Amino acid sequence: MELMTVLIPLPRYYNPDVSGMRREVEDEKFIETANEIAAVFEGGGTIRKYDDNDRQRGFWWNKGIIDWDVLAMLETDVPDTPENRAWFEEWAADKLVDRFQQAAIYVKFYGGGASVTTRLITKEDRNRTAGGPPNRRKPSSQKRGSG
Repeated sequence: MELMTVLIPLPRYYNPDVSGMRREVEDEKFIETANEIAAVFEGGGTIRKYDDNDRQRGFWWNKGIIDWDVLAMLETDVPDTPENRAWFEEWAADKLVDRFQQAAIYVKFYGGGASVTTRLITKEDRNRTAGGPPNRRKPSSQKRGSG
């Protein structure tokens, strides 16, 4: 079974509040996120947290304004299956968007044969199937390989 690398950039700071202040995302949210990945896929990965002095920053455009974020990067390797890709997309829509208080979360898949798929996941993706809630797919029963 080929593995894919899943990369999910996560914000270190919440979006500005009404006074323009940005609070730092609590460490517990990153730990909770990593624990969910480890439990579902019986594997591991890394979360790289960058500080304000690092050059690892993200940028985004919204309604004509470009802004910058200090990022953390979640990285894990899992079997490259349609079920696992669907699980990450649904997990981002159901959990990460709210946990990190974002309008959207990017999920990038690096699959076998150097294919790359990038998905922008929003709250609206929770109900992407017509007539009801999304199909709840379980991740592939094939677990991450050791080594």
